[in-house]
Amino acid sequence: MTMERMKHLLPNDRMKVMQQDVFFTDADSVLTLLYQPLIGREAVALFQFLKEEAAKQVADASVSHHYVMTMLNMDLDEFFEARKRLEAIGLLKTFKESLSYTTFYYLLQRPFSAKGFFADSMYSVLLEHQVGQDVANQLKKKLIQPRKLPDSVQQLTTSFDDVFTTVAPKEEAENPPIKQDKQVEESSLPVDWLKKMLSQQQLQPQSILTQSNLIFMEKMIKIYDVNFLELEKAVMWAVTEASTLDRKEFHAMCKDIYYKKHGTVPPRLYRHNAQSEENPLSNQPKSTNASTPNGNISKKEKLIHHFENITHRQLLEDHSSSGVASMKEIDMITEMMETHGLSQPVMNVLVDYVLKRNQNKLSKNYLETIAAHWSRVKITTAEQAMDIAKREHHMYQQWQQKKQKQTKKSNEVLPKWFKEQKESNKKQPAKQEKSADEIEKDRQELEQFIKSFQK
Repeated sequence: MTMERMKHLLPNDRMKVMQQDVFFTDADSVLTLLYQPLIGREAVALFQFLKEEAAKQVADASVSHHYVMTMLNMDLDEFFEARKRLEAIGLLKTFKESLSYTTFYYLLQRPFSAKGFFADSMYSVLLEHQVGQDVANQLKKKLIQPRKLPDSVQQLTTSFDDVFTTVAPKEEAENPPIKQDKQVEESSLPVDWLKKMLSQQQLQPQSILTQSNLIFMEKMIKIYDVNFLELEKAVMWAVTEASTLDRKEFHAMCKDIYYKKHGTVPPRLYRHNAQSEENPLSNQPKSTNASTPNGNISKKEKLIHHFENITHRQLLEDHSSSGVASMKEIDMITEMMETHGLSQPVMNVLVDYVLKRNQNKLSKNYLETIAAHWSRVKITTAEQAMDIAKREHHMYQQWQQKKQKQTKKSNEVLPKWFKEQKESNKKQPAKQEKSADEIEKDRQELEQFIKSFQK
């Protein structure tokens, strides 16, 4: 053994220890009770020592193997054997660097959790053969089987909905949420209604309303305050051609619904009936226009009402001949709206303005520049956004006209004879004015010339 070890490892060789993954909380129990029967206490002791060394070792520092031998009271042959066992069981990876001196890099691997250990067919069988089936079952029961509550207990746990809401308290008081009866214990979603709705659309409910999808949908509608009618729209939007649920699309639609109802303040946890000292929604001016147009209203008021009652997704869909909006553009606009704190109506005006000015192209830099400007001047309503867009467009037209005139003047081509005449006039001396006698003499000569024709 000594001769073989000397070919690979010497006491003065340096070592560095690293741990990349966070260990499970039951790592010590698993190492002692499950791994130790398989690899021995020396190997487990070495692993635990290396774990402590990795946590305390200074970056780029190293220690000799002689130091480890002293600390663990084992010779280098015993260390070498324990290291190989750790490598073989999957708890350690070893790397070697040969420069002016040899350095070993020991990379610790995360041990299984107790549940993962017994779920692994190889390790669980090896343990059972090592300690016997009865002991293995006792360890399994001790480490992973949950303790059961008595049948006589009554649950008093408070639910999420009883304590928290993602809508600001003041707004919630004005529009109290409608309590929804749970149809099943695991989910508050109207599963039967969703199945019927999907079947009517010739879709396959079983591949869309999976258990994991239902849990995901329930969390999203709770966060984004989506009611059951809005849920139907979100589900239909997110269903793919393969009759599956695109979670990213569903999430995006829920965000659209939320921002349309509650403005730009993102969802956050509020306590029910709690009066916030600074309600983020209180500073947003309410629209002076009715939510539903009545009577004779102007074209501008109709347009304001339109911008106040759609999302930017719907706006992009209206501008698209296919009726489908780009998810990349939707995500870009949503992120920009959140970054600059613009309300949904203001963002709608901005998107519409940029599309019309830029030949139906959405330039991110152009959009970002205007969004930052409108945020600085505190544009909060669709009407304000329309007014500033109109002013800026008028200023832009005036600037363009002035620029075109200057360009036309600078590019105008003059005839060659005009230039020559102009140069000639500059070279000729200025004529001197005639005296009074010379003028009188010229007049008399002119009269004599006329009289000669009258005879």
